[in-house]
Amino acid sequence: MKKRYLTIGDFKRNAFIMAAAATMGLTSCDSSTQTNDEWNAGTEVPVPDGIVTELTEEAPDQWKITDERTTAPGQSMAILKYSDGRVDTLQGLALENQMRDIAQNEQQYTQGGFGLGSVLWWSGMGFMAGRMMSPRPAYYANPGVMNNTAAWRQNVQTYRQQSTAPRSGRSGYFRGRSGGAGA
Repeated sequence: MKKRYLTIGDFKRNAFIMAAAATMGLTSCDSSTQTNDEWNAGTEVPVPDGIVTELTEEAPDQWKITDERTTAPGQSMAILKYSDGRVDTLQGLALENQMRDIAQNEQQYTQGGFGLGSVLWWSGMGFMAGRMMSPRPAYYANPGVMNNTAAWRQNVQTYRQQSTAPRSGRSGYFRGRSGGAGA
C-alpha cells in the first residue's frame, strides 16, 4: 500500500490550516494569562523616550543622518549642521510644525531625494511623527547609526499598539467567552 505524503510547500493547504487554527483559537492556549491581561488593559502605557537626530549637510540641500540617540520624553530635537559651519536646532513648537508639514506632504518625501524634509521623514523623527515603515539605510551616514535606535523604534511601535488597543472590557472577535468549550 502506497502512502501519500503532503509537501510542505503546498500553499493552499498551509493557508487553510493557519486560517482554521486562528479561527479556533489554537494560537494561545493559556486562557488564565490572557484573561488577566484583558482585564488589566486599562493600565497606563508608559510614553517612549524622545529622540535627538543630528543631520549634517554634505552638499547644498543634501543631508545625511550622522547621529541618533534617545532623550527624555518630550525633549526631542533635530540638530542641523550646515556645510558652512552653522548649527541650528529644531525643537519644541518649531520641530512640531516642521514634522506636521512633512507628515501632511508625505507623498513628496517618500519619493526620495536627500533634502532636509525627506531625510527628517526617514529618520527617527519621522518614525515618531507617524511613519510606519522601517528607516531607509541610504539616509544614514553609516549603518551603525541606524542600528543604534532599533530598540527605541521597537518601544515606539509597542507604545502605538498599546495606546490604540481597546481600553475597556472585552471587545473584539471571540472575546465574549471566558474560556473552555462549555463556558
